[in-house]
Amino acid sequence: MSSLAVVEPPAPRAAPRSPGPGPPRSGGERCRNASDTAQDTQLRSVDLDHVIKLLEGSDSKDLEKEQLKTLKKVVKHFENGIPLKDLEQIIKILNLCSEKTKEQETFTEPLCELIKLFELPFQKKKSSDEVNYYTEVSKCIAQLGYLMRVPSSQVRIQICKCVINFYKMELPGKVLSGYQPTSASYKIQMAELGGLAETLVLSLALVENQLTEKLWVLKALQHLSSSGANCRLMMKAQAASRLCLYLNSADPSGQLVFRSSHILWNLLENTSKEEVVNQLSSLECVHALKEVFVDALHGFRHCDHQLRNDLLVIATLLAENPAVPMIESGFAKLLIVLATFSEVKIPNPLVKGLKLTYSYEDFEMKKLLFNIIGVLSKNPSAAQLLSENDVMPALLYYVKPNQKPGFYDWSAAQYEELQLHAIAVLAAVAPVLIDKYLSCQANTLLLVFLEWCIGQDPFFGQGNSFHGTGGRGNKLAQMRYSLRVLRIVASIYDDAVNLNLCDQGAISQLLDILKYAANKSKEKEDVILLEIQADTLFILSVLCENDLHRKEVFSYEGIGILIPLLKMDSKELCSGLGHSYLLFSALDCVWSCVTGCYIAEDHFLEKQGIFHLLDLLALKEKNLCNIILGILVEFCGNPKTTLHINTWRGEKAQTAASLLIQLWRQEELELGVRRDQYGRVVDMKRPIASSFQRQQKVIPMPASCPSFAIMEISENMRAKLYSLFCKLGFENLPGLSAEDFVTLAIIRHYIDFKVGEVWSEICAELKEEFRPIMLDENALKSILQIRATCKQREMINKSWENFLTRTSNYEALKKAKKLQEKTIEASRPKLKTQTGAVHSTDIEGLHTTYGNFVDDLRVYVRGGTGGMGHPRLGGEGGRGGDVWFVARERITLKGIKEKYPHKRFVAGTGANSSVRALKGEKGKDREVHVPPGISLVTDDGKQIGELNAAGERFLAARGGLGGSLATNFLPCKGQKRIIHLDLKLIADVGLVGFPNAGKSSLLSKISHAKPEIASYAFTTVQPQVGKIMYADYKQISVADLPGLIEGAHENRGMGHKFLKHIERTKQLLLVVDISGFQLSVKTQFRTAFETILLLTKELELYKEELITKPALLAVNKMDLPCAKDNLNELMSQLQNPQDFLHLLEEEMIPANTLEFKEIIPISTYTGEGIEELKEYIRKSIDEEAERENEEYRKKKLLLLQTSQEEKMNRR
Repeated sequence: MSSLAVVEPPAPRAAPRSPGPGPPRSGGERCRNASDTAQDTQLRSVDLDHVIKLLEGSDSKDLEKEQLKTLKKVVKHFENGIPLKDLEQIIKILNLCSEKTKEQETFTEPLCELIKLFELPFQKKKSSDEVNYYTEVSKCIAQLGYLMRVPSSQVRIQICKCVINFYKMELPGKVLSGYQPTSASYKIQMAELGGLAETLVLSLALVENQLTEKLWVLKALQHLSSSGANCRLMMKAQAASRLCLYLNSADPSGQLVFRSSHILWNLLENTSKEEVVNQLSSLECVHALKEVFVDALHGFRHCDHQLRNDLLVIATLLAENPAVPMIESGFAKLLIVLATFSEVKIPNPLVKGLKLTYSYEDFEMKKLLFNIIGVLSKNPSAAQLLSENDVMPALLYYVKPNQKPGFYDWSAAQYEELQLHAIAVLAAVAPVLIDKYLSCQANTLLLVFLEWCIGQDPFFGQGNSFHGTGGRGNKLAQMRYSLRVLRIVASIYDDAVNLNLCDQGAISQLLDILKYAANKSKEKEDVILLEIQADTLFILSVLCENDLHRKEVFSYEGIGILIPLLKMDSKELCSGLGHSYLLFSALDCVWSCVTGCYIAEDHFLEKQGIFHLLDLLALKEKNLCNIILGILVEFCGNPKTTLHINTWRGEKAQTAASLLIQLWRQEELELGVRRDQYGRVVDMKRPIASSFQRQQKVIPMPASCPSFAIMEISENMRAKLYSLFCKLGFENLPGLSAEDFVTLAIIRHYIDFKVGEVWSEICAELKEEFRPIMLDENALKSILQIRATCKQREMINKSWENFLTRTSNYEALKKAKKLQEKTIEASRPKLKTQTGAVHSTDIEGLHTTYGNFVDDLRVYVRGGTGGMGHPRLGGEGGRGGDVWFVARERITLKGIKEKYPHKRFVAGTGANSSVRALKGEKGKDREVHVPPGISLVTDDGKQIGELNAAGERFLAARGGLGGSLATNFLPCKGQKRIIHLDLKLIADVGLVGFPNAGKSSLLSKISHAKPEIASYAFTTVQPQVGKIMYADYKQISVADLPGLIEGAHENRGMGHKFLKHIERTKQLLLVVDISGFQLSVKTQFRTAFETILLLTKELELYKEELITKPALLAVNKMDLPCAKDNLNELMSQLQNPQDFLHLLEEEMIPANTLEFKEIIPISTYTGEGIEELKEYIRKSIDEEAERENEEYRKKKLLLLQTSQEEKMNRR
């Protein structure tokens, strides 16, 4: 039961005044108390529980009137605020009303009035009530968002108004007696706690087609998005993507896009930018942003321009994520065209009719567009887009001297800021568009611009912008960013760029810039001047590296500039302005521009440069020491350097040798190398090992991966110090103490210790990988002991016998004496005069192995690049040359490999278009001669062609198109491929058999071939081809293939390498040993019948088509005992193989057996059956040729009949 008395707030205490006419004070108080009592009685009559039960009752007209009347009474009751304790019941009433509103519209107005009560501050009795009731209050406020489901525009708008009033709370005219209003931010905090913002975002789907309601929801979200907590809740409901899709909805007032963009901006400021970008990364969202941007672009109002720039900031954030489809949506192209259209003046339909007003908003837009170009340059997919839309010429448009205070319609300050911004973006774009950079002569423009920067032309920089820092009243900012472009371009180490710079005198001009900056630094040193000097030195280092002529050009003036930099005060290195960076650049310049050129080195030595390097080394700065020691090692190639090093004296007359030894000790101390108090070695097994090396466990590593001992050389200074001492010598070094001599002895044996470390690692790895088990280890120890004992006894016995012989046998003594004299005479050196012919000891083929047959070669082919087009005259560049494979006789893959060790074949480049020849000539084709029988296979195993006969050609790589209008007059690169040349021998007959079956012997008997023959397996390790010569000059080629083993189809041994050659033979000749076959004692013995089945099985598993080839069987070694009995048994087995298959293993049995035309018993030893075999081979080949000719004739006849029938049908 609620009984609240409403009273007016107490009036402020007034100053005492004289009594005047009017009613007495006590009477006024009585009147007021009477009215309060009446009001209390009226309010006490509202029972919220009774209201809830009444609303839950069944529907009827009388009940409806009573419900409406009761609701009005409740609204009247709480017109000055709802107490916190009654909120839960009020929300129940709201929910009941919302349910009735769906069926009875008469409840809409009371529901709105109840919602309106939430605009007033809640009432609390105690200060702690805000904390005690926070759960109930947050749930109640969250229910307001859920009431958006009510299908009433009036209710939804009232909810939004209520939420908006949370942020501009007004106190009621009266307060309840005994209550006080909650704090102004209490409702806002409870809204965050209850997740009201998330609910309102989800409710946007309910008002999608109601513009007025949608605008009110967005207005409420505008207020809610001012806090980070609400923004995070909104992001959970995918607020960014939802709002983005509503941006381009129809709205005559234009409020929709402005409110949505404002909320998006708040989300970006108050939440994670990455999360917002991820929600906006869909193609639909990017399209929506693009359409809204285009609309704002053509707007004329100030707010349109502001909206346009806000959308550009969002687009920049999207462009930073390569996964966002900026390119696919066309948004990136629009932005690039918009950024460049005013500079390149090329008509483009995307910006048709667009003109800049040169207002502040347009100025900001221009800077944002330049920034987007810089962001897009980091995306490799956008490189082509940047190239096609003339970004490079547009940026280079600003690389020119400022000739007047105001430039076109920009003010002087605005143009300067745009100029600096464009040059800064050029530094990001140039490495991506290096070809465009060169074609636009960017190096020339930058060098001319730099010349203006150091000139005496009157110019007063504004220095107001971020990029203009330090440039007020001078041209240092322009110089700084121009040099940054050159530095980044030079760091690519592109020969064409660096050559172009040097050809234009960049070295001397950069030296002038160094002088200018050095003179300015004398007046006042700042960060900008130090950066300019460091960048200039870096560019010079890149240009002069590995080029003696450029080093000579540098040395005339450059060394004089470098020396003062090497004299830098050590205190300046800690200034934080960039002196350390400048010093490192100077040292790098010494290494790149001075060392290696005697003229430059001598000039550097004359200027006492080595002394300054040693002075810097004496500072013992770790980072400096490494690079200085490297320079000194390089300088020691000059014989004058060692004298300068030995002459140097530091503080307290310290010598260079002493300084180097101190650096060694300091390095060992940091590495944790063990030494005693006198500097002597402690760990005899690992005398120079660091603590890190000692902690490492034995890890077997591949040969290509350096071990810890090797890596340690490159990671510390000891190797450089050892190299220096090797140049200076280890003897007669001045100024050394006793401890120094001990350390010097260790340094002298550094390389020996290092070799020992490497061997120790190798031995440890071997022990780790090849460790015997315990039983084997004990057995090995016992065997070694027994062998040692036996050898010792043998030596004792032999020594005793020799002693007896020498002391008791005169003849033996005489013989031993003569032998001793001969040995002494032979050991004396003798001068021999060469009188006869001198013969070389290099015997051809002495070191040749039998594995040099090449039947597979991997080559790289690339078509020629097209020629450059002529943009002004519309000329077309010549097409690049093609790469062809041409089959030729007497060519081998081994010959190709030896002739072209790099195995790269590149066709000629097409001629450039010129004034004399607008159509450039095609580049020269590259023909690669290959042997017949070649299959051309790609890396993924796909066969793309084959060359079977001499004269056949195959186009391997097509040349690129020349530059033309279609390619923006830029040439296209040629096609490039990696191709395997797979050789399969072409022969009439292929000899197939297991090792040592007599195939090579048979080939030598029937042809003039001379294969390797021996009495062991695998004598033939490469295919051999011989020809059988008949009396009528008929020739039949026979290929002797290396022996197969079981599992050859699975590529065991060299299975695939040999089996592939069988594919192109016309017929098979199986050669088997009548006595059977056994590869080794570990393998099973196979009879001749089993051998035939196994060979058939291997051929079938490799390729089933091989079984269908015509086949002969040669049964060899018939000269052996019991050969005839074995032959009779074999013949019976071959006649009825099914009767014997059940005796064999299932893995040996092929699916289909070979059908032999003839079975010929032979003996290659006695020559038995050889002539008969040759006749059978001739007969089989002729029959097969006749059969093929007959099939060919039938095929031609059938084609002729078909063509005649077609002619008759036409008539």
